[in-house]
Amino acid sequence: MFRNLALILFGAFALYFLADFLVVYNAHIKIEKAVEQALDGAIIASTKETDNQRGRLAINESLAKGATHSILRSNLKLDVTLSNDFFSDSSLSVSLAYLGTVPRIEAQFDTRVKLVAGKIFGLESYPLTVKRHTPYLGEFK
Repeated sequence: MFRNLALILFGAFALYFLADFLVVYNAHIKIEKAVEQALDGAIIASTKETDNQRGRLAINESLAKGATHSILRSNLKLDVTLSNDFFSDSSLSVSLAYLGTVPRIEAQFDTRVKLVAGKIFGLESYPLTVKRHTPYLGEFK
């Protein structure tokens, strides 16, 4: 009888901590998708169609950074400080690098995901970093 009760209690605690793992895992997946979409939107917003038609890919860095920031805020439903009920102390860094003549936009989103079960051990949140870059190189001829 005592063994069954102990197994039930252990199972309840395991499910309780599994909830935090799933929250962090789902947050990571959601942030990855949002950053990828923001980078794609930044490429579209910061290039000129006439340059693309002529085979040149030139990216305006300030427009790319602004577009990435606004699209990410929209996708994750963040406020001006890049926070909401689940994410806090967030920061976004966007940079433009050139591989030869081909531009590549890179972004890093750092945040803290709020935990439920971690509060038992004094962990209010879990730090999460997502780094993404454009997955392709624009080659036009």
